[in-house]
Amino acid sequence: MHTLSSRRPLGAALAVACMALLVTAVPAAAETAAPDRLHAFGGASDHGTPDASPEHRLVGIAAQGAGRYWVATSDGGVHSYGGAPFHGSASGHLLAAPIVGMAATPDGTGYWLVAGDGGVFSFGGARFHGSAGAMHLNRPIVGMASTSTGRGYWLVASDGGIFAFGDAVFHGSTGDMRLNSPVVGMAADHAPGATGYWLVAADGGVFSFGATFHGSAGGITLAQPIVGIAAAPGGYRLAAADGGVFTYRARFHGAAPSSTAEPVSAIASNGSDAYWLLRSPRRPAYTGPAVPAGSGSGRRVIYSNSDQQIWLVAGDGEVDRSYAVSGRRGVPAAGTYSVFSKSRTAYAGHDGITMANMVRFAWGDSLAIGFHAIPRDAEGRPLQSEDDLGGYRSAGCVRQADRDAAYLYDWAPIGTTVVVLR
Repeated sequence: MHTLSSRRPLGAALAVACMALLVTAVPAAAETAAPDRLHAFGGASDHGTPDASPEHRLVGIAAQGAGRYWVATSDGGVHSYGGAPFHGSASGHLLAAPIVGMAATPDGTGYWLVAGDGGVFSFGGARFHGSAGAMHLNRPIVGMASTSTGRGYWLVASDGGIFAFGDAVFHGSTGDMRLNSPVVGMAADHAPGATGYWLVAADGGVFSFGATFHGSAGGITLAQPIVGIAAAPGGYRLAAADGGVFTYRARFHGAAPSSTAEPVSAIASNGSDAYWLLRSPRRPAYTGPAVPAGSGSGRRVIYSNSDQQIWLVAGDGEVDRSYAVSGRRGVPAAGTYSVFSKSRTAYAGHDGITMANMVRFAWGDSLAIGFHAIPRDAEGRPLQSEDDLGGYRSAGCVRQADRDAAYLYDWAPIGTTVVVLR
């Protein structure tokens, strides 16, 4: 059964379905140690992590055993450590949205990756049971969890909307609740006969559905936000970006030292008392123009029509990137929209003009309005120079430099909020 708590009717919007990605196994990446990016506790082993960067972050870890695990990167890469078999990855494929998490089958024979647009990719013994890739999401997907049988899984969006596939049972969600902070992860209760799950928000609040509530950090003043939750025998653990670990009916085996350059990005367990904390490089300090007042909250694209400027704001309020663009005066009208369709190449329908990395978020009189690279004519020549960005040059869409268009395309999965200011 699917719950549609994070879905809106598709209407005229176009959507791209995401199917299971079956890849012939290739040799896994070499096990190269990256000091201080992984911390192992309770009998877990640390065999290292792959290289990472702010663009290719370490976003997930899944365990086959106390000494064997996989690490996923935001570009779809999967790296095997401690003898965990490599079953394939999504690296090198054109992803509609970055990978945001992963989960292993309980028997350790395979794993899934999940992207921010709800696309699910299955490898090894992990079977594809469906995805949210063709759904119009209110908010991006932030994580997933496997059922105890391995024959199903749940996806969770940042508003707490739950999508259940295979034998995963829907017990409820926070999709219709007003949350103080966005949901950042979920964990499944794998006790015998259990079919429930927990959600955790960035402020430490825990929401239980079909599973026993053991407590939360929602009433605690946190030094850094919570980034994830992992099930433990009889309870669960929360991890904060500064390496702090909060235990609830679970044993505390240690925390990670705080790092301002590489905060903790994920926590994982293999169903035993062992657990890992994964680090990833922090984005560079932002030094560009300030985010406009009255531009909303949460993860969003901000487009100021009067300034001809875009801001990409992450869920924690930090700006990932800001840059000049060229749109049309007063188009679209000021308001809040959401991304409903994406195309690597779009066509103007005349004179052989093409636009790369189209991200549609609004409608004009008869055509969709989106962000895209500077259009090119039939000979491949740009219709304006990048030096001209910052002024009104477009018939309706929003033109970007090639590098910025490619970045926004990967950054903004379907469902991403777009705030248009006058």
